Amino acid sequence: MCWRMALFWILCVILSLCPLPLGITITAYNHCLDSGALGPSDVTTLSPIGVQQCIKHCLGDRGCLSINYWRKDLKCALQRAKAGGTINLIADPTCFYIERADLPTEDLQKGMPAMAAACATSSCQGHCTALSRGGIFCDTSGTTTTTTTTTPTTTPTPTPTCPSDYHWDPSIPFCHRITTDPKATWPDARTACQTVGADLAIIDVPAKFSKILNDPDRPSNSYRHWMGAAFNTTTNTYYWIDGRDVGANFTSTYNLAGAADTCLYWYDLSPQTRKATCTVAHYSYVCEFRAGLY
Repeated sequence: MCWRMALFWILCVILSLCPLPLGITITAYNHCLDSGALGPSDVTTLSPIGVQQCIKHCLGDRGCLSINYWRKDLKCALQRAKAGGTINLIADPTCFYIERADLPTEDLQKGMPAMAAACATSSCQGHCTALSRGGIFCDTSGTTTTTTTTTPTTTPTPTPTCPSDYHWDPSIPFCHRITTDPKATWPDARTACQTVGADLAIIDVPAKFSKILNDPDRPSNSYRHWMGAAFNTTTNTYYWIDGRDVGANFTSTYNLAGAADTCLYWYDLSPQTRKATCTVAHYSYVCEFRAGLY
């Protein structure tokens, strides 16, 4: 029985036929969203990464509207647009496309607890094992069945705290860190923040602007810093990376005339929010740690 299992998973890897996790619906097989119709700020590429982690990243970013995933390459593209209008799907036999509406919700984000119940609802008459990639393995080779009852233990979840190398102001609230070297494009700056569990800072209120201006880690000659906002070519508005539109008042206050492939940065003189080409300009950036804090 063990050699059959091993052969099955070897074939999965070679042929990319492994079953997807339970609860995932593929919107389109052998097709991808045409990334050429999107701006650089509308796509975040992650690799190498499994499909479950790819989906978790999309569910954690309210601006993510769809996913392209290449299973053989373990490559994931999080997209802030979906098929429709001038944005089309293109044929790609190595890729599949999933829209946010087809993604699982709480089950996958909490570790897919529904898998644990797969055996309880199956017709297996032998030893049932829930598989992490979906489905069950039913072993009927044994002649006896042993039932063991265990009492689950609860491990307290630690209270999230602002990292020690960040500045924390609970009154705003705002947990941030400025990086002045090396300078980076907006996509690279965001990736650098995400690598350490943070993201580009959402600087949307005057108190946060003041914190950046008076940050003791900001050299006096460091006056341009990427923030977590970019232009959405689908809606023709700037949006925060948590999925919110920056709003008409914010746009008017800082005279932000929208333009494709532009992202917003903090500036130390008025107006304190300006735009620049996301993939050309190399600026300092502000990371914000939000997970569980606020």
